[in-house]
Amino acid sequence: MSYVVIARRYRPMQFDEVVGQEHITQTLANAIKNGRIGQAYIFSGPRGVGKTTTARILAMALNAEEGPTPTPDINSPVCQAIIQGRSMDVMEIDGASNRRIEEIRNLRENINYTPSESRYRIYIIDEVHMLTNEAFNALLKTLEEPPPHAVFIFATTEIHRVPATILSRCQRYDFKRIPINTIVAHLENICKQENISAEADALLEVAKKADGSMRDSQSILDQIISFSGESVTLQSVQQALGVLDREILFTLSALIRGHDSKAILLQARELFTSGVDLTELLMALEEHFRNLLVCRAMGSAELLDVSEAYAERYVREAAQYEERDLLSYLTLTGQALQDMKWASHPYLKFELSLIKMAHLPTAQSVETLLEKLKTLKKKALTPKPSPQVAEPQPEMDLSALWLGAIRKIGQTSQTLGAILEQAELVETAPGLIRTRLHCEAFNRDRVEKKRSELEKYLCSLAGAPVKLDMEYIIEKAAIRSDTGASGPDRQKKLAQLEKLKKENPVFGRFVEELGLEPDF
Repeated sequence: MSYVVIARRYRPMQFDEVVGQEHITQTLANAIKNGRIGQAYIFSGPRGVGKTTTARILAMALNAEEGPTPTPDINSPVCQAIIQGRSMDVMEIDGASNRRIEEIRNLRENINYTPSESRYRIYIIDEVHMLTNEAFNALLKTLEEPPPHAVFIFATTEIHRVPATILSRCQRYDFKRIPINTIVAHLENICKQENISAEADALLEVAKKADGSMRDSQSILDQIISFSGESVTLQSVQQALGVLDREILFTLSALIRGHDSKAILLQARELFTSGVDLTELLMALEEHFRNLLVCRAMGSAELLDVSEAYAERYVREAAQYEERDLLSYLTLTGQALQDMKWASHPYLKFELSLIKMAHLPTAQSVETLLEKLKTLKKKALTPKPSPQVAEPQPEMDLSALWLGAIRKIGQTSQTLGAILEQAELVETAPGLIRTRLHCEAFNRDRVEKKRSELEKYLCSLAGAPVKLDMEYIIEKAAIRSDTGASGPDRQKKLAQLEKLKKENPVFGRFVEELGLEPDF
């Protein structure tokens, strides 16, 4: 006898054997028990969650010799014929290959014939969304007033493609994705019956790879058993399925947090040359940052689908990150996944995404900065018991004051704020900030006009006198060779512009705020 795969050998035969869909199986069992049998059902949901299996169990329950009953005898001739696919009264139709109106017309002609050996004539149409619009229209009248011996059961993974006129004539049941822990428990039961030794972490990776599909998990388990024999380990799962070792993800995230570009590039090259799929790696890294974010936000790992050992490690690692940093990492990872789909050099996009993450500035909360400013202000206003030399302010605090003053200036003049952002902070000392600015003479004059206002902001933020020493390195502006005036003509036009600004103050302020320079 040829080998039968696990997914077929362990296919449910009763309603209570269907895993993870109790809200549907209980409803159908109660309806049969109470004699409330519908004329048309539609089962929707992801692949491999039990739609077709439930349809077959429903067909057996309706046509069982002792039925209709929610617990049919699967050893009876009628049920065996349905299980083996040779029943004349239960027809399974593939909607993808029988989608034309001609097939539906044949169905309508045959539906009026009474069942040959059963109670109901049942039509199970899988992937019903593949039918053409004409085929759906041909079904409408039959669905609305079918013969008393006919029952339709539709199954689809894309319920949105089924016309509303069809949905309104059916009882709709939405199958859900099966939780990972439920899949793991079912796989453990299968391994026990198969006398297979399986590690819990290995089955967890299989369940995650199945993405909520019980059938997929059983097929993957079959593949792993063929690869590793009677002992399923985490290492064998990683080798057979190409699943990344989670240690690689922790290593990459640590290098990114440490801003170590050189080590990141070396690690990326090592992974690439070892044959790791870059898309799979980025998706795994995205999930890794998501796990860190969840642990950081909740303080626990209860929402993570990982082993207990890794759950504890995620909680420890998450404490070293800020939520804003993790959100930025997730954004960059998602962008990289999109860019790599169309990139001619995916590896380049992969490298760039990692380097961008490493160069993101570490987030510092507004509350922390405000607290520092309050502390500085209190120190400045607290009276000293005796004349003592004031303790030097930390460089970090004066740097924060400088940035705060630039932001304050930027609120009234965005252009001036942008110029000041280019200034280099050379030295900070108690009551002194020294900067260096590479600019043109025009921008130097603009800064000098606001110098007193800038020092005023610094003093108000510090709560003490602060002197601003600015060094300017003047860069000559490029001289146009094709157009523009020079010499006396330029001076004349400049004088006219100044006169116009004085006569029209609104215009003059507009020119200064936007940083407009004369183009002559």
